[in-house]
Amino acid sequence: MTFLNPLFAWGFLSLAVILVLYLLKRKYEARQIPSTFLWRKTGIDMSANRPLQRLKRNILLPVQLMMAAVLVLALMRPSLPGDVGGEIVMIFDLSASMQASDGSQSRLDDVVDAATDIINGLDAGDALTILAAGSNTQQLLTRSTDRNTAHRVLQSLVPSNSSGDLSGAISLAMAMKREVEGLNIIVFSDNYIPESGISVCNSQMKFDNRAIIAFTAENGTGYARIANYGAETEITLACYAEGTLCDARTLRLPAGESAGATFAIPDCRWGYVEIREPDAIQPDNRLYFAAKLDSSYTVAMSGEGSVFLERAIALRDDIQIIRTTENDLINTIADLYVYGSSPLIFSKDADQTNLQAGAVNTPEGTLTLSGRNDFTSGLTLSDVAVRSYRPLTGGRPLMTIDGKTVMAADSRSVVLGFDIHDTNLPMKYDFPILIQNILSVLLPRSAADIGDGNCGEHVDIPVPSNCESIRIETPSGNQMQLFTAGNSEFSGADDGTISFSDTCETGLYTLFIYDGENTGERFFSLRMPLSESDVRNTAPSIDADGEKLTFEKGQELTYILTALFLVLLLIEWVVRQRVA
Repeated sequence: MTFLNPLFAWGFLSLAVILVLYLLKRKYEARQIPSTFLWRKTGIDMSANRPLQRLKRNILLPVQLMMAAVLVLALMRPSLPGDVGGEIVMIFDLSASMQASDGSQSRLDDVVDAATDIINGLDAGDALTILAAGSNTQQLLTRSTDRNTAHRVLQSLVPSNSSGDLSGAISLAMAMKREVEGLNIIVFSDNYIPESGISVCNSQMKFDNRAIIAFTAENGTGYARIANYGAETEITLACYAEGTLCDARTLRLPAGESAGATFAIPDCRWGYVEIREPDAIQPDNRLYFAAKLDSSYTVAMSGEGSVFLERAIALRDDIQIIRTTENDLINTIADLYVYGSSPLIFSKDADQTNLQAGAVNTPEGTLTLSGRNDFTSGLTLSDVAVRSYRPLTGGRPLMTIDGKTVMAADSRSVVLGFDIHDTNLPMKYDFPILIQNILSVLLPRSAADIGDGNCGEHVDIPVPSNCESIRIETPSGNQMQLFTAGNSEFSGADDGTISFSDTCETGLYTLFIYDGENTGERFFSLRMPLSESDVRNTAPSIDADGEKLTFEKGQELTYILTALFLVLLLIEWVVRQRVA
């Protein structure tokens, strides 16, 4: 047994106080009595209350002593230990998926309850460290034995709108483990598969959820794509231009599929589309867009090309397409070059790429994504068929077939290892989204062009050459100064950009750029990462040996002792009434 508040042990001095009160002589007042019959009883009482005389038999005394002892024990909060003990590091995943809720309890609440049971079962000397893995790792408690502080830290945990930095938190915990022998590491998450020597308590709460995965607006038309991570359902989509409702749609979503919708949208600087019906996660039910400022880019295309590809590129009205031959491509000045067919190459260089294609293969499996990134944001690849492909080497894998890379990227180029004419990809909603993603990443950015991004990621804000100051307003209305010309505090803009890192809120951000005479407004939006929206599944809870995690939780006895104290109080009252 352990005591969570051992300092209250001084309360046992109250037992001695009660005994002293029974030993002390009582003082009497002189009063007239109606009969001498009472003299005998008065004499007996005075004899029994001589100082330091041996106590007479009195049933109230043991009852009151027991009441005092039980009350002190309750204040000391005794607890029976669970089967998790020793020094512990608790790591809490605060990624956006931990927000998933049924309306009363979230995944984070679920794992916090499990962590509370473990803490209640620790011995008094067991030290506890708590790490929070949100967009970055925070050390909230360090080797503390104060259980009250630990419980306050648990209650203060709030899930973020970003992905969780579990790898950073685990690296820190493993560094501690090398210094502290027998250190136990427990990760509290929803879908984490642990390394050897780490226990994980995954929430088993599963939910259906819907998310808006893409929204763009061009020439009076808005394009939205919605993913359904759950059973077939019907949703209502509403489109707003600068906060004013401009269009709405009712859309039926098949189970586990995605669907698209178009909206009539007037010329505006910004807008958003939202799902009206609430679901497990709210931040992914609204997605903003910000109109791009006038700028001009050139894209040089060689060969016969593709009508679908050219149309997908031309969706951006700030792009001028230059048609040329592959031989003349190197002599053409452009911001981006598109050439080849299998492989299809998008490159900032007209004559080279570091990514190489192998021999032609016939696929056995399907086209799949290699994680989420700027190039594949908003893609589902549902029912995409590929007739043949050439595996790629080099760069970062973006798509695979049969475990082989068929789309890859490096710092200056993106390569598709298949001919888009031999696929049905151009007929899918994914195709224009993919091409627009590639253009957004590879095209140079003008001083006023700021792309949208994910919460938790830094946003690079270009500084115009004539800029005097830049101020930003977050979706919640908070404002902060980002740049003031000549102020050394903002010297980070020397390279022409400001790195903005306070990106915890989803929604529309407004930049106020002052050029010495006028203040212009620029907009960009941040969203919850798409990878956090699918909360249909969870991973099992596993202990450090790779077995299913089961533990006997500690049992605090405070409530039992409090109930016993109330019972003794009732007994004492009944006895006192009879004695009187």
